[in-house]
Amino acid sequence: MLLKPYAEQFSALTLTFTKGVVALVVLGAAVLVSGSDAIPSGAFWILFASGALGIGIADTLFFRALRELSPHSVVQLMLLGQVATIGMAVVFLGESLIALEWTGVALVIVGVWVVLSDGRQMSGSGRSPLAVLYGLASVLAMAASVTMAKGALESVEPLVATLICIAVGIASVVLIVSVFSRSSERRFHFFWTDWRTAAKFAAIAAFITFGGFFLSLLALKYARLAIANTLLSTEPLFVLLIAAVFFKERPEARRVIGSLISLAGIACISAKSIWS
Repeated sequence: MLLKPYAEQFSALTLTFTKGVVALVVLGAAVLVSGSDAIPSGAFWILFASGALGIGIADTLFFRALRELSPHSVVQLMLLGQVATIGMAVVFLGESLIALEWTGVALVIVGVWVVLSDGRQMSGSGRSPLAVLYGLASVLAMAASVTMAKGALESVEPLVATLICIAVGIASVVLIVSVFSRSSERRFHFFWTDWRTAAKFAAIAAFITFGGFFLSLLALKYARLAIANTLLSTEPLFVLLIAAVFFKERPEARRVIGSLISLAGIACISAKSIWS
C-alpha cells in the first residue's frame, strides 16, 4: 500500500531490486549480530527456489500489477494465495478438505470478484485485464514459494531463511534484466536524483522486510499454519485504514463488502485447525 506511489514512478524490476538490496543490508547486519547455525544443504536449495519464486518473480509481478490496479484490488488478488495454497496441498500433499473449507474457498473467490468486477477499482484502462493477470501470476508464485519455505523452516531460523530468499531474489532480478530487458532498461535507475524519495523508499523497504516477509516466516515456523494465515489475511482491513489516513481515499461499500466476504472465507478455511 505504501509502495503505490513508487510503483507509478519506477519500473517493477527497479523497485524489486532496490527493496531487496535494502533488505539484504538490514538482514545481513542482523544475522551477523545474532549468529547462525549451519544450514542443511536440502533446506538451502528449497529456500533458493523459494526466494527465486517469492522475491524474483512474485515481487516483480506484484509491482507491475500495483502500477495499474488500486492497492486494495492487489491485496484482494493476494488473498487468492490462500486458495492456491490449499490447491497445492490437495494436489501435491494429498490433503483433503471438509465442506466448511470448500465454503471458505468459494467465499474468497466471491470476495475477490466483488472488488475486481467494478472497472472503476482499476486506475488503468485498456491494460487492466493484463494487470489482473500479473497479479494472479504473482499470487501463484508466492503461494508456491511459501509452501516450499514451510518445510525448510523446520531446520533453518526465519531470519536466516529470509536473508537467503532475498539474496536469491536479487540475483534473480539481475538475471531477468540481463536476459529479457531492453538495453535501455538494463541500467538500473536506483540512484534517484531526489534523495528524499530514495530515503523514504529505503525506510519503507526496511519496515516491510521485518514487518512483512520476516515476521510472516516467523509466524509460519512457530504458529500453526491455519492461525498464521488467518492473522495474515486481515491485511485488507489495514489497507482500507492506510488508504484513508495516508492517501485520503474514502472506502467504498464494494471494497468493504468484498474484504469482509474474503475474510469470512479465510476464517472458514482455517476454522477446523484453529478449533481442533
